[in-house]
Amino acid sequence: MRTSSFFVLFLALVIVFSNGCEPKKKTSKLLNEKITAQNFFEVIEKARKDSLMTIEDLDYFSSGVARYNNLIDSLYNKSVKEIIEQEKKLRFRQSGINLATNAITAFSRFRYDGWKPVDINGSKFNVFTYTISNISKTDIKKIYGYLQFFTAGNQLVRAYRINIDQTIKGGQFTQFQSTFKFEEGNKNEEFLIKMLTENPQQIFVSWRPLYLELDNGQKVDLEEK
Repeated sequence: MRTSSFFVLFLALVIVFSNGCEPKKKTSKLLNEKITAQNFFEVIEKARKDSLMTIEDLDYFSSGVARYNNLIDSLYNKSVKEIIEQEKKLRFRQSGINLATNAITAFSRFRYDGWKPVDINGSKFNVFTYTISNISKTDIKKIYGYLQFFTAGNQLVRAYRINIDQTIKGGQFTQFQSTFKFEEGNKNEEFLIKMLTENPQQIFVSWRPLYLELDNGQKVDLEEK
């Protein structure tokens, strides 16, 4: 028994000392270096060749630099580590948005059906028709989002908020119409209507979901903080 106990104690001590003697992982000194107008390319070259920079950090650093393509001055006086940490936070937030968006589209589909101008008592209105399909077996109780219009160059022209507080049965689809008053003097609105009238093939429509609530109480809310 004593031999057995001694062996267990000896093994435990070996494990403790082995873990305690493990060399600490070295980190790159470059992480603390601040970028300036004078050393920008020097820091980039160092990062490319630094064997202590992890692949993940190099990737975050790269995308962080890319984010400031047209605002390079905003990178100056930031350390490499600050740029990496900022990019991690932004990427985490965007991944969360993508996850919630994908969850909504796992239950629904959106189809844009068309537009028509309407004049009511001298006031102009835009009427948009669209179809929302429930591709799940659970009823959709509410769905909100933005109907977005882009140019061929991927520039957002106009976005209209749409709230559907009407049940869409599982496996069914429903066509809706939303009416918005024409905003006089709004250049984007005027441009959109001109394009929809004269050259609609140059306008691209996108649905950006924000909220979906199922009949069983489950919901996804992209506006919730």
